[in-house]
Amino acid sequence: MNTLPRAITAQVLTDLTTYQSLRQRWSELMRSPRKLDLSGAHHLLYLALLGKDWRRGFARITNRRKLDNGAFYGWGLFRAMVGLHRASCEAELLAPFDGLVTPAMLQHIRQLVPAQNKYSYRPDQFSVGSFPFAAYTLPAPVQPTMNTGQNTNA
Repeated sequence: MNTLPRAITAQVLTDLTTYQSLRQRWSELMRSPRKLDLSGAHHLLYLALLGKDWRRGFARITNRRKLDNGAFYGWGLFRAMVGLHRASCEAELLAPFDGLVTPAMLQHIRQLVPAQNKYSYRPDQFSVGSFPFAAYTLPAPVQPTMNTGQNTNA
């Protein structure tokens, strides 16, 4: 899944004022000198909170020499994903949002954005506008079991 349905984003951003405040805060950050302090993980988190395809914010590495020298494994996309999922980075990740994004919201996003192992991929798997993995994975719905009243262990 590349974008999240509104029903899912509504579970994270529970009301319109939170959504508008988040958009306004991000706009302020992008117009301030603090934008230089933001990492790829901050951009990933913001786009994920809005349910957008966050992968498109990362340009693939095409310079052959850089790829030959191992730049693929230091790609900002992989570093941002690690930063999003690393518990020790939580305070730093939430700080620019000034309390608009809570640890619970971050945890919800972490469940939706799959952690990827950079060593599972090769540079040639990333073509222009194409990624070998989905931006989001939704948890499988729990299937209710019917209790027929019969004891199967008898």
